[in-house]
Amino acid sequence: MIFPKSLSKNSTIGIVSPAGRIDAETIHFAEKYLHSMGYQVTVGNNATNTFHQYAGNDEHRASDLQLMLNRSDVDAIFCARGGYGTIRIIEEIDFTHFLENPKWIIGYSDITVLHTCLHHKHKVASIHGPMPKNFPDKSKDDDDMLSLFNILHGELPKYKIAPHLLNRNGEAEGLLIGGNLSLIYALRSTPYDPNPHGKILFIEDLSEYLYHLDRMMQNLKLSGFLKQLSGIIVGQFTNMKDNDVKYGLNAYEIIKEAISEYDYPVIFGFPAGHGNINMPLIMGKRVSIDVSNCNSKVYF
Repeated sequence: MIFPKSLSKNSTIGIVSPAGRIDAETIHFAEKYLHSMGYQVTVGNNATNTFHQYAGNDEHRASDLQLMLNRSDVDAIFCARGGYGTIRIIEEIDFTHFLENPKWIIGYSDITVLHTCLHHKHKVASIHGPMPKNFPDKSKDDDDMLSLFNILHGELPKYKIAPHLLNRNGEAEGLLIGGNLSLIYALRSTPYDPNPHGKILFIEDLSEYLYHLDRMMQNLKLSGFLKQLSGIIVGQFTNMKDNDVKYGLNAYEIIKEAISEYDYPVIFGFPAGHGNINMPLIMGKRVSIDVSNCNSKVYF
């Protein structure tokens, strides 16, 4: 795996919007936020465009991302928000210049498409973590923000969280893959479908019907994807929905049922995803997990 170089004060951070539309006020807030931390900031020409639910049409969004990837003076790229749309432009992106000078790409949710492309096709690590859309609700002293910028400056995270009743104890290590479960499911049988063999899978999701969640988990089970893993980290499943006739299991119970026949360690309740706390994870990095009755550890 290729790991982008660490940032320093005065590094230049780019902001692009490859998916959902975002208002100019939030982008301006993010600029000031990053300036106050000592960074130079450059914003994509089309970052605040609107085209239906997207931040500009496919051509505009792809053009901005391509330019930021190519620019040798940009040291890291924040995706402004998730939403939907990255999957529509991923085939239009040329990573040739980027691979000559890899840089950290940061985001989550719909940005799972970029993470998966980077580590599966190009062997470049990236960061699943807070985005400019979240900055107005964040303090620089919040644990997830502190951890994010520590990673960007070369400090690997070590997380220890409280045990969860549904955890499966054990130890494992492997390259970290995954992100938003809906996007993992959407990428199945495409060139961006990751090889799960020996990997640690992280999953999270937002506002899905519980039976949709079960359908996605059954796909991963029937295809043999789940069987090949060495461990799972289950993040936040936020604002999940149910039908009038109740499904009967909550999100974590659905996941536990789908993986019941495997014996690898599983962490439930990891604080990453669409909740108030979104601890950053280095996708494509080898990670160790240690799950016991006392706590769950995730070490990069």
